[in-house]
Amino acid sequence: MKPLFITIASCAALALASCSGNEKGNGSGTGEPAPGETKSAYIKINTKAKSRSDEATASGTTATLYSALIYFIDGSSDPVVYEIMSAAPTGADLTLAELEAGVLVEDIPSSVTQVYVVGNYDVTDANGQGADFPTDAGDPGVNSLRLSDVQDVVLDIQQVSYGRLADGTVVGNLITVMDGQSTLYVYETGDNEWNGDNALTDGDYYANVTISPVVARIEIEEISYTGTLEQFTLEGIYINNYYQQMPVGLTRLAPTNNGSNPDHYDVGDSDFAYRAYSVMYDLIGDNATGPATFTPDNGVWAYQVFGNSNPVPHIILKLTDVVAAGGASLGDRYVTVSGFADGDGDDIMSFVRNTVYKITDLAFTDADIDPLPEPTDVNVWVHVEVEPWATVIVSPII
Repeated sequence: MKPLFITIASCAALALASCSGNEKGNGSGTGEPAPGETKSAYIKINTKAKSRSDEATASGTTATLYSALIYFIDGSSDPVVYEIMSAAPTGADLTLAELEAGVLVEDIPSSVTQVYVVGNYDVTDANGQGADFPTDAGDPGVNSLRLSDVQDVVLDIQQVSYGRLADGTVVGNLITVMDGQSTLYVYETGDNEWNGDNALTDGDYYANVTISPVVARIEIEEISYTGTLEQFTLEGIYINNYYQQMPVGLTRLAPTNNGSNPDHYDVGDSDFAYRAYSVMYDLIGDNATGPATFTPDNGVWAYQVFGNSNPVPHIILKLTDVVAAGGASLGDRYVTVSGFADGDGDDIMSFVRNTVYKITDLAFTDADIDPLPEPTDVNVWVHVEVEPWATVIVSPII
């Protein structure tokens, strides 16, 4: 029988649906085993040491992989799952160490023509709750599990941003749910698409599965104010107009917009939204007298939002104890960022998965300040640097 080679590779692509690579055969033509026969698979990953710590910038660094579900599927319009394997440091079908070295997996059904991988399927929210991914294949033709069943699993924004594994290990917010899909290809001499360590011969099956985060990432390096205010406190940053939940396949649900009611931006007193979604705000509490610059303690203020985010999320700055020039107390004030432009000045209409939207300086003036969040007539636009969020598979340190 022909061996099948599969590798899980790094991804710097901005969006991922199916990384097919080329138009070569996918195992359904000459050389395909007869019905009922099986294939063997070498599965290998390339690993590097973990790089940045939590809240360091993600651009140019890594979204890390600590676990994976590997779905072996056919090539139908709604692919059927024929076999599922898990990978993790311990307690799974394969360990990450085995995958790093390369491991042979035997008896994969001959009907398999594609591979779909969900990385970090077991990350949880602050309460230890995670998504319920299927871990057992159905009986094809009788009780079939399909790829759509996997991609319809609903993720929670707290889950994909919190950075805790199901066993309680906290690994920081550079860990999030990833996925990727590839067709199986037939190796031919001179083929440059295979990037694994194993030497292939003509007729061998292989697939390079590229996985990337399902989320995008907002990073704020600095906030600055110029104007006439005598003093104020930058109480916090709130992300608004975001998706609380989204299926793995990124089919849009209704976004959450907390509106113009100031009570909805008070973590201590409001049950409206933010109490349950601590990953969508930062409480800062830094005082300023006149013009001021604010910087985070650990590199950036960072927020992960679902890819396929259209409309784009908003950023709300909450100012408290605001005192105008001359000493009049103004109470609370807000700055609403509702639009983003890239380096060329073009409007960004959608936040793309596996992409970092970096704000080097969120600058505001008196003209940008309003008594209400999300005002109808005062909205700030900011320029962002748009960069791919590199995805590198790492050896876990637990």
